[in-house]
Amino acid sequence: MRSFDDAQGNQWQAALLEASYGSYLVVFSRTGGDEVLKNELNATSLIEAEQLLAAMDEASVRATLAGAVPWS
Repeated sequence: MRSFDDAQGNQWQAALLEASYGSYLVVFSRTGGDEVLKNELNATSLIEAEQLLAAMDEASVRATLAGAVPWS
């Protein structure tokens, strides 16, 4: 899990989730809010997904958040 600020200064947390059929999601939740968003990571294992998330710079995490959709 990691914390970061979006372009508007809102604080978010990003966490990984192993989903169906071998897919991995990064789940975003806004601190102090009720928004929960998700975006799929292009990873073949949980270890790879963890490494991808850890290696992302702030701009990459924000871009992944920008492409996220509401959790449904």
